[in-house]
Amino acid sequence: MTKLTHAIPAAALWLGFAGIIPFVALALQVATGWPRGPREIGPALYALTIYGAVILSFMGGVQWGIAVADTHISEGWRRYGIAVVPALIAWAGVWIGQYNGLMLLAAAFAALLAYDLWTVSLGEAPSWYGRLRIGLSAVVCVSLLAAAQFGPF
Repeated sequence: MTKLTHAIPAAALWLGFAGIIPFVALALQVATGWPRGPREIGPALYALTIYGAVILSFMGGVQWGIAVADTHISEGWRRYGIAVVPALIAWAGVWIGQYNGLMLLAAAFAALLAYDLWTVSLGEAPSWYGRLRIGLSAVVCVSLLAAAQFGPF
């Protein structure tokens, strides 16, 4: 199905790391109040939750794209179904918000990482994809958990 390459494409690496900048910046804002002060923690918390939901939905879309690209797919319910679940969880995370929303998003990123690693082991995703996801997901989860721990709840 997919080409098995070992090198992470430069574009995926650089754009992936660019995508974690808002997670780190907003988590620092929530945890410390820097650089705008404690009164700006609420908007940063909301922005982090929304950004986390958007990126979680995007990550589900990656699985949809992998399934679409497989012209030999015989049973797509698992693959297309799992691609939709992150968007639903993201919506729930925004809906419940605050501490529980951040915790739900962090758990969903971790669960999707486990699924992504499984798809790599099955050969459904490129071999480099798992390595990229481990690093990025670790930063995302730490950022969400830090904001949940140090936020004004």
